[in-house]
Parts: sequence; C-alpha cells; structure tokens
Amino acid sequence: MEERIARLKTSDDARRLAENARRLGHPELGARALQRASELQAAEEGFSTPAEQAIAIALYAYEDEQSRLKERTFRANRTRQMLDRHGALIAAERMVLSRQPSKGFEVLEEAGLQALSFEAIIDRFPGEFSAAAVEAARARLEGRPSPRAVSEDAPSEAGAFGEENDSLAPPTLDAEAVAFLKGFKDPNGWFLTRWMPRYRETTQAISQALRQDRPQDVFEIVWKSPDNAISNAGPGLLKYETVEAMRNDLLEVIRQIHSDGSPASFNRIVERFERWKAEGRIGKVPRLLIARAFAGVHPARYHTTVDGDRHNEVLGWFVQHTGFIRPRSGSWAASAQALVGHLDQLGVFDDILARNMFPWFVADQLSVRTARAAVPPGHQPRALAAFAELPPAQRIIALRHNAIQTALFDRLATELGRDRVWTEYPTGTGGFADAITRLPDGRCHLYEIKVADSAAEVVRLAMGQLLEYGFRQGGLEPVKLFVVGEPALDAVTNIFVARLRADFNLPIEYLQVELPDT
Repeated sequence: MEERIARLKTSDDARRLAENARRLGHPELGARALQRASELQAAEEGFSTPAEQAIAIALYAYEDEQSRLKERTFRANRTRQMLDRHGALIAAERMVLSRQPSKGFEVLEEAGLQALSFEAIIDRFPGEFSAAAVEAARARLEGRPSPRAVSEDAPSEAGAFGEENDSLAPPTLDAEAVAFLKGFKDPNGWFLTRWMPRYRETTQAISQALRQDRPQDVFEIVWKSPDNAISNAGPGLLKYETVEAMRNDLLEVIRQIHSDGSPASFNRIVERFERWKAEGRIGKVPRLLIARAFAGVHPARYHTTVDGDRHNEVLGWFVQHTGFIRPRSGSWAASAQALVGHLDQLGVFDDILARNMFPWFVADQLSVRTARAAVPPGHQPRALAAFAELPPAQRIIALRHNAIQTALFDRLATELGRDRVWTEYPTGTGGFADAITRLPDGRCHLYEIKVADSAAEVVRLAMGQLLEYGFRQGGLEPVKLFVVGEPALDAVTNIFVARLRADFNLPIEYLQVELPDT
C-alpha cells in the first residue's frame, strides 16, 4: 500500500481522496482510496478481525452495487441489523447455510465481485466457521448443490443478505425469563415507581440540553454525579480536580457522543481516554462513565447496565433464557446495542426506558445467587406520588401495604438492629421480598406482607410468594418464613399454620403488625 493511502486515518478522509483522484484523472489512486475507505469504515463500525472486516466490506460492496443499479442510495438496513444482533461471523454463516443463494451473492457475482461474497470469505477463513458452513460455501462457489444435510437443516430465513428479509425465529422466553419479566412489570415495584421517574427526568434533561447545544448544562450529570439515575458510577468516577481540569475536553466528548452514538464511536472515545491516561492527564480510563454517557445521550440505543462484570453476567443470562446470540465483539457498546435490539424483538416493552432498565433488574436478581445483593440494609418508604397512577382500589391497598412495611421495618430494626433488616430485597426469582432479616451465619428470614380482612386470607395470599421467593431455583433459601398482616391470628388459622410446620416441615409463622388508627 503506497504511503499516501497508508496515512489515511478515517473512511471520510479516504473517500475525499478518492473523489479528488477521480476528478483529477487518477482512477487507479481513486480505486485504492475507495478500497481503503471500506477497510477503515469496517474498523470504525466495530468489525475487528480480518474475517469480520471482510464481511463488512462485502456488505458495503453490495450496497454500492445496488445503489448503482437502482440509481439511488441503497442501504441494507435489515442485513445490518442482523450483523449487529448476532455478530458478523454468525450472521454470515447463517446466510450461507440458506437453501438458496442470497440476493447479495447473486448481485456480487453478476458484478464480477464474487471474491467479496460471504461464501468466498468463509472459504478464505475456514477456521472461523463451522465445517457445515465451509462445505456449503465451497459448494456454492463451485456451482454444486448445497450438501443435503445443510439444505434440509439450515434455517430457511438465513439467506437474508441483500433480501432485507433477515428476521430469525423470534426469541422465546423460558419459565425463568417469564417470571423475571412479570416481577419487573409489577406496578408497585421499585424499578417502575422509584427509578423510572428519575431516569426519565435525567434523559429528558440531557436531550433538551444537547438539542440546544448546551452540554455544559448536563456536565455534572454526565461526568460528576455518582448516581445520575442512569447508573451508579461508584468507584468509577474520575477525581473531582481531574474532571475540572479537563472540563473543555469532556464537554467536547459529550458533543461527539451526541453526534455519533455508534459502537465505533464508543471505541474511538475509549481510545482517546487511553491516550489521556498514557499522557498522565487522567489516572484511569473510566469505561463505566463513558458507557453511562452513551446510555444517557442515546437511550434509544443503549440500556443502563454499564458495569462490565454485571453486563457480562446479564448477557449470559439472556443467552440461556431468551435465545440471545451474543456478538463476538468485546465492546460494551456493540453488545449493549445488540441486546437492546433483542429486547425490541421480544415485543414486551411499551417504553424504551423500561426496556433499558430490565437488564439491570436481571442483574439485581442474579446478584443474590452468588453473593448477597449489593443492597444496603434499611428501608425507604415509597413516596405517595409513586401510587398516583394506580386505580383507586389498588392504590388503597398499596398505601396500606407501604404503611405496614414501614411498621414492620421499625419493629424488626428495634429487635435486631437496622444493619440486619432489608426491605424490597431481590429474591433471585424475579421478585422483591417485602423484608428479610440476616442471621449472623448469613442465612435469612423471609417476610411477606398482605393486606386483607382476615388472617386466613393473609395466609392464603402470602403462601405462593413465600414459597416461590424462598425455594424456587435461585431463590433465597430462608430458614424461616413469616406471613405478615394486620388481622389477629384466629384459632382455625393458627391450627392450619401449626400443621404446616408439624406435618409438612414448613418453617412458617404468622406475624401480626398493627397500625395506629388514623
């Protein structure tokens, strides 16, 4: 590669050189510059390995040829979505395993560009793909029928390249995913009543400031706030004096994130922070802060789980329980964008902010399975405004439940100490316990509150949740269960609860919590 081409740093620079070369009568230089533009664009869009970059270049070539044939700009949007959702290698393999050649293969072959096709790429990089895909690719390149096993077993929708019909079988939720989703959508839950209003306020403030080109109005929210309602930065924050010294640079970063929210832009900004660290301007590369900034500026594109370890754990859960196909890219932005696309495909969220919060809900639930959840002990009564949208009858019950929960916490905190009592504690099964208490050995007692007119009804309503939260796979495994209600325990219900203990070895008790008359 001649030095002039090698010095090009961006695809835009390469395209400008190609245009100038053609205008000045240097078609060979223009062709080499265009080739370099495709290579640089592939890297900018997050395609990192030689095979991935070759797949991206094939896509660009197909789009260019279709634009020429149709005499208008053509963009293979759904094919791009498939690459984003599944990763370049998996997507290309699925397309090649199709029963029929894709439109993309046919267009490139007709243009004399068969060497750029996905089939040719798989033939060149056989170690990156399955044996079945390599066999199918070589058969198509040689004009032979696809191997019988491939033709019969390959997904019929896989030949999407160029057909803009690349939707795969819709993702499916298994029983655990259904339970998690149900728990997340509880209208009385913490996520929707407490977090959602603050999250919406933050994203609206960022959006308004950036529409007016006033990133300074949200500088504190993006770079300095420990918890900005998008994510808690924790120890990921930069030092105060560092942020102030680099205020102008960080304001420009906000502008650039607003201008380009792609995974490639995320990678470039991370590289910029790495240079600043190498120059001694910052003490660390704040990857969590950068991801949080992208999530705040582009909520349509990214969810709120920005901590690397938790994000990786969440991705694994979605692979196991919803059929998510994880991109090979290690970039947070690439995998977060793919997960958001997967969640959209589920079709279960009416609000993108709720969609963006769900991965953190999953992380919260998973946290209790390997260690204690990162939830501090204590209790925060829900604000009355949190119940404003509920129907009247449901609002009355929710307000009463809120009052009982506060009284229960006060009672348990007095008996055991405030550092031993939690309310709204994730159960690991998709719900939140009204309260738990921790024993010195780490085991717990589980409390479930119900609002009803009799102790019998309180027990009936609470039993299912106590058993699910306690003993469903991934649950809390408490050593004692408490049904909590206002009514006094009557004789018949007392006998029933005693029988559950004696005959069924269920460690359950009834706890009456009385509220003062109002």
